[in-house]
Amino acid sequence: MPRLEPDDQAAGLRRLLGEQHSFRPLGLFGPDADLNAGAAAGLAFALALRGGHVCLIDEAPGPRNVAGQLGLTPRHGLADLVHNRIRLDDVLTALPDGPRLLRAEQGLAQVADADDRDWNRLADDFAAGDWEWLLLAAPADERPSLALAAAARILVLPAEKIRLTEAYAVLKAAHHKQPDAAWQVLFMNADDDGRTEQLMAALNETCRRFLGIELDLLGAIPKDAKLDIATRSMRPIHQVSATAPAAAAFRHLADRLDDAIPPSDLDAKVFWQRLGLFSRLNRPPRQQTTRHVQYGRAYG
Repeated sequence: MPRLEPDDQAAGLRRLLGEQHSFRPLGLFGPDADLNAGAAAGLAFALALRGGHVCLIDEAPGPRNVAGQLGLTPRHGLADLVHNRIRLDDVLTALPDGPRLLRAEQGLAQVADADDRDWNRLADDFAAGDWEWLLLAAPADERPSLALAAAARILVLPAEKIRLTEAYAVLKAAHHKQPDAAWQVLFMNADDDGRTEQLMAALNETCRRFLGIELDLLGAIPKDAKLDIATRSMRPIHQVSATAPAAAAFRHLADRLDDAIPPSDLDAKVFWQRLGLFSRLNRPPRQQTTRHVQYGRAYG
């Protein structure tokens, strides 16, 4: 059940006492770009609605990413932050009633090319955001990503048996590149017929047998016509219908995440610095940089 009232009281006490917020980085992986974007946006908004400061770094290429799903085309992204000395506040996109978004296509390569002094300077700017959650959304493939730096991860997958092989391949690649992580599983577009438990059991059996790891079930987002409407109208589900089953499920999962994922041993500043080191250690082969597009907003 939601614990909004105690959480609101706790947030008020932290403000009164001047205590720092806990910081929790969370990596999101999955084989379906559209579902990944929907899950990342839904969780980010649900966490923000609980009163926390949420930053979402999205490495998925457009238009099948969070910005594309919400009808946003941010003017700047991580590449501008790294190469053009733009302030972090000028790069983050404020989403209505929700988190701050940082567009970060080819994020690992961009950070790997950053000057150490500039990247460490930006760590102070990032820490000033007083973030409680940092969501790192990986592309829908097996390439290395910034999301691998998070010790807590979510595997996002369709509630379909035929997609388990793809989901396992993404998880396996991430595990082999950076194995020190705890995994939660989130099923999207689930029917209320017990199928998610069967799929979870099959996935866990494979992971125990071949990877030696155990996954935890975070939950499921049900099939919901209002979620389809939200996608077509390029708006978050909580704005389309706060009482819709999918919106309620995202809020419930946000409460579960608060219990399931402990605060990081690293504060926001140190974790940002770690992203720089991690990227250099896992530098991908050089690719031609994607030409940037001019941006605006598709909804008001």
